[in-house]
Amino acid sequence: MGGRLSLTSKEHNYVSAERVNDILDNLTHHYKRHYCFHLLKHLRRKNTESSEPRPLIQRADVLPHGGIITEGTLPQCMDGIWTYCHLQVCSNFAVESRNSREVFEGGWSCKTELVLSGSHICTSVPEHCALVCEMCQHVTGKSDERLACWDCPTEFPVFIQHPYGNPVCLATGSREEQTRWANVLRAAVRHQSSALCREDSPESRAFLDAVLSMKKLRGRFQAEAYPIGCEEEVLAGMVMEEMRSYLKETVFPRICTYRSRRRKTWIKLLSEVYKAARCHVNAAMADLKEELSLYHLSMKKRISAGLHQVGPLQDHLANAITEDTYEQMLRCLQLAIIPRLPRTLQEVAAPVCDGFASIWEYFMETCDDVIDVASANTPEKDVKKELLTLLDSLGPDKSRMWECLDRLELSLEAREWLQDTWRVRGEIWRPLLLRAQDALYKVVNMCAQMFWRQVLRYQCFSSEPAHLTAALCRVRDKVVKNLESELLVLRSESILEATLRITLPAFEQGVNKQDLSRYDAMVSSEESLVIQPDLIFNSTLREILSSYIQSEMKYSLPQTFIPLPVCGSSPRSSISDLSEPVYHEELAHGVCQHTPGYMSEGSSLDSETLCPSSVSDREDTLDNSEKHVLASWSGIGPML
Repeated sequence: MGGRLSLTSKEHNYVSAERVNDILDNLTHHYKRHYCFHLLKHLRRKNTESSEPRPLIQRADVLPHGGIITEGTLPQCMDGIWTYCHLQVCSNFAVESRNSREVFEGGWSCKTELVLSGSHICTSVPEHCALVCEMCQHVTGKSDERLACWDCPTEFPVFIQHPYGNPVCLATGSREEQTRWANVLRAAVRHQSSALCREDSPESRAFLDAVLSMKKLRGRFQAEAYPIGCEEEVLAGMVMEEMRSYLKETVFPRICTYRSRRRKTWIKLLSEVYKAARCHVNAAMADLKEELSLYHLSMKKRISAGLHQVGPLQDHLANAITEDTYEQMLRCLQLAIIPRLPRTLQEVAAPVCDGFASIWEYFMETCDDVIDVASANTPEKDVKKELLTLLDSLGPDKSRMWECLDRLELSLEAREWLQDTWRVRGEIWRPLLLRAQDALYKVVNMCAQMFWRQVLRYQCFSSEPAHLTAALCRVRDKVVKNLESELLVLRSESILEATLRITLPAFEQGVNKQDLSRYDAMVSSEESLVIQPDLIFNSTLREILSSYIQSEMKYSLPQTFIPLPVCGSSPRSSISDLSEPVYHEELAHGVCQHTPGYMSEGSSLDSETLCPSSVSDREDTLDNSEKHVLASWSGIGPML
């Protein structure tokens, strides 16, 4: 698949520069509107939030830079050519490939950084063949057309398939090496795909909402699906979505001359156009970010100065919209949401509870193994080495970790029922799964770091075996207390967010688009930049449905919410494990008593049933002064 295709200058300009400029022009307008809206919510929440420590999942990632998770030199097929390359997965999950000849000529900085957001990782030719067939659904030709990457020189390939890229294949030397590379690359896919959702700032939320608004106006709206990747990757993906029909109907028939190479030509065309789009997006976004940084500073000063005026006005407008649309929202809940919600919650909750229970069991077993090692009469140096090895077993390259994370995935039957019931597209599931896996791994990772830091703080290694065991038990109890609290909160939020994503389009369609022009008179020209009735209306719909789903969770799911196991066995959750849903008609609790205070969409749920542990009860969390504790490990520590 080497070489380049011959796009005309007109085609090249149309599929990259013109389309990118058009998208960015529209993006800027929508972004500024949504940024002011989210900045106001952020500043109001910041002025009213408590001083309690934030849950670990709401904190910024603590990823050491410069570290390496795994690396190796092995045969690699890229752009249809097999060569020996040095592949490196860094601690921030950047994946870098270096060709020995290029490094020799230009130095170590000569590298290709692989974009893995949205990619699929597989370890067999039939699996990869299925992915290629999905990419080339419209392409007719010989079914036995063979790609160069399928001629792997070893029996243990690892395939990387980006939605718009040429396939990449690594030829590993053993089953163990194949599993390790596949696991680490899956972790990189998970991390890179969740970049924007993980950031959770006014800027990232404004960007996501601006992208969804643009897709809605362009007729490509899928409200329930998360955009995948960083900002540049999301915009390049939008370019490819809009250009796909043009490429298929106009460009592809002209350049494809051999029926035996149609799939190769189509994949090569997608890859070339995607690279050109990424290049233009990167350049344009660099200029746009510089412009928006000045806009951010200006709006922060402006909104902060008038916060005491625009805040109450926003609440007043939200209350007015809620009162005016109450009957319609109530009717939509009764007809479109309530009859299907109990089973929907059960279908979503079963795999989530299963995955969280298995992670809990895995972490507890690791802690017990650490204590067992300490109880033996082992030299201090060996105890420290064994402890690091055991904590490293929670790393992203371990199969046991992925067995737990994969349990979060909905069954095929559940997906089919939800798609038939709610008319959602199949693209919704993978972004939801990647985000849930990333959040769950983040909590486990931070708790493993906390365990190691506490061991160092107590200076356990200088103690006698009995004292060391007792100290490690105390450390385990503290860390497990934090882990339990984090998992309970995150588990509730995961079920809530997935259910909301599934049901929100039906709720919005049932309520219908409202004529909000009458609310414009309530807002002055100076306030109209911040107070926008259409954004308030959309946010009110989301919060009301979210509030009702939370109340329904108390009835449809057990009070204990399938508690985390406290000892060895953890029964797998299934639909039959969940209690029968209790239908109730107290809609007023979910709608009338709803207060449009614009709670944080990423905040912890306030239900004691769903969040039995209080954040303020924690004895130890990762405070700000210890965010970079990994950097002080003097070169040792679990590669988490």
